[in-house]
Amino acid sequence: MNPAISKINEKDLKGRDARLFLEWKELDALCEKRKRESANPFKPSLSYIIRRKTPTGLPTEYEILYRCKSIIGVEGEEKPRKPIFGDLHRMSVVLPNNYPSADGNPIFTFLSDIWHPNIRYSGSFKGHVCLTIKEMGVLASIKDLVLRVERYLKYQMYHAQNTYPYPEDQGVAEWVREEGEPNGWVKFAQDKPVPPAPKPVEAPKQESEAPKKRSLSI
Repeated sequence: MNPAISKINEKDLKGRDARLFLEWKELDALCEKRKRESANPFKPSLSYIIRRKTPTGLPTEYEILYRCKSIIGVEGEEKPRKPIFGDLHRMSVVLPNNYPSADGNPIFTFLSDIWHPNIRYSGSFKGHVCLTIKEMGVLASIKDLVLRVERYLKYQMYHAQNTYPYPEDQGVAEWVREEGEPNGWVKFAQDKPVPPAPKPVEAPKQESEAPKKRSLSI
């Protein structure tokens, strides 16, 4: 657990502060679990950095770091365009002043390139993550939404058809339909289990020599 969490008295928190603290605890617990499960605890599959806090020390802006294989672009302009893969992806999560409320949904924006039909790849809204109003409701936790975006990165979830709720990036959606799916490029090794952390090697125990029996003469 982040040491700063234990310094805050949860019983004194009310309203928005109580919600901010709960979100922090849940996200921190998730990232600690990933750290324990990682073969390299310095590079867990999921971690976070606090970028902004309230005067009382509660996070209102996070940077989420995903370490997983995902598509970050495509090669050239001639079809079919092969995907380019990356392993480290950075996303900002901003909790507005009116969070949580129907008009105060958290804002998810990728700071690094991501090629996914539900994430804007270019333009003035570059990096914007599309999550429907139902999924971004006041009861949706930051932890669950962060996990949902992880499934986006692994192409375990995506909406590329030109139907409601419509892709966030039409160009990427067209690539998925016409190039990615027909060539199997959106089916990569995202379903492989995370290797467990290596167990410490114990030194072999030295067997104590059995006491020698004394021979008795008859």
